[in-house]
Amino acid sequence: MLQTYLKAENLKYKRSLFRKLIILIPTALIMISMVFIFIGIGLGGFSSAMVSNWSMPIASLSIVILCHLVNNKDQKHKYRTIYSLPIDLKKTFISKTILIALNHLIISLFLSLITIISEGVSSGVSVAIGHTGYFILGYCLLWLSLLWQIPFCLFLDQKIGFIGSVIINLFASALGGLFFSLTPLFWFFPYSWPAKFMVTCFGVLPNGLLVEADSRYILNLGESSLLVLISVLAMLILSALFSRWYRRQVYRN
Repeated sequence: MLQTYLKAENLKYKRSLFRKLIILIPTALIMISMVFIFIGIGLGGFSSAMVSNWSMPIASLSIVILCHLVNNKDQKHKYRTIYSLPIDLKKTFISKTILIALNHLIISLFLSLITIISEGVSSGVSVAIGHTGYFILGYCLLWLSLLWQIPFCLFLDQKIGFIGSVIINLFASALGGLFFSLTPLFWFFPYSWPAKFMVTCFGVLPNGLLVEADSRYILNLGESSLLVLISVLAMLILSALFSRWYRRQVYRN
């Protein structure tokens, strides 16, 4: 049944900016990373600059933009397209969350492909092929650590608007990445989870430098698995909570 809702939501964004962001966001990230390399900030190399900029804060910003486009689609019509149909609004919210998550996953996989190609150019094809699995796994773990932000940003965008959501997510992402991700407090500050996975999977510190292989900042397998579990649970709990809120909000409007 949920598949029907997902197909209906997906049809709304055919040939829209929502779809085009799959290409536009990686393109923007490539350009930003090249600027960082040019001015001497990306000292770990192009791949390090890519993953560093993605984790802090472009990934969070991309979720804010995707959530705003999804919300704006129904708000523009004052929810008339929802009122006229006998649908479950909780499932509608969940389908929106899944659609945004899938788009974000495609962007993440696209970025992993770009990283593999860049490593092939800089370090050789054999090295890039040998690390292909690590790059794909790394970007997938970054994606998992960001999933909880989707229902939260759908809520935040409706409550305080697009600009407010951008400011809060940019600030929190920078705060989490630069200050909490390298301390034990990262467990309690979700915005630091992508940066922690970046250090663990890619060996890149929040400042773009490479970390030593035996660094205490790198999570072991058990800690990584626990963080994945916490990330998934956070997404499920927030999706359940905000789907109920969405149903009340739409009826109120």
